[in-house]
Amino acid sequence: MPDEGPPPDFNVTDTLGEHWPQAEIDVLRTALRDGVARKQLSDCRELLDDLATRLTSEELLRELIGIPLRVGRSAEELSSGVFWFALAGNLDKREGAVPVTPLDGKVDLPFPLKVQMTVQGSHVLRLYIALVYLREGVLAELIAASARVGGPCSNRVKTLLNLDFARRVRNALSHGSFLPCLAGLVFRGEKGTVLATSGFLSWLCTGLMLIQLQALAAGTTKPRVT
Repeated sequence: MPDEGPPPDFNVTDTLGEHWPQAEIDVLRTALRDGVARKQLSDCRELLDDLATRLTSEELLRELIGIPLRVGRSAEELSSGVFWFALAGNLDKREGAVPVTPLDGKVDLPFPLKVQMTVQGSHVLRLYIALVYLREGVLAELIAASARVGGPCSNRVKTLLNLDFARRVRNALSHGSFLPCLAGLVFRGEKGTVLATSGFLSWLCTGLMLIQLQALAAGTTKPRVT
């Protein structure tokens, strides 16, 4: 996300010391040295930055209101996905600064690990719903249809959902080839490893949430079934 992390010329791995597991350091170094993955992440960051202003207005909503839903379970599919996404986001609950989890009183976890697992767990579930479940359903159809008739915000959203970074995250989630690390989440695939920090994933999830809410609002404004 904007201003997250150290300056570009700062070597993060040199500061970790010997107390970090070597496997974690190796993953971080591999991700940082992958110029292609870093470019894909940068492209996603730039597009999110552009969409930040658009999604806080009603631009996308206005574009989607004129797009008809197909016959079938479209409205239920969209509303279910948006509701599940919101539930997953609500998993990261705190009392003060302490996460509240279903395992409290049953499993004693170190505080840093508990925070990390709570944040990352919420991200995994939200990203799966947004990039796997909703990506191939009615939401993608609405966005694509609006983009075809010239909706500028819809076209940017369509680009976001089809970026190489989003595709690699989606494939990793679909195949279970992802894991937590000290810097965030690691997504692995045939073309290598891409790493995203928790801050960036929170930013991405916020953008995806705004897209979903405006699509749902457009779909329920009035009966629009073809």
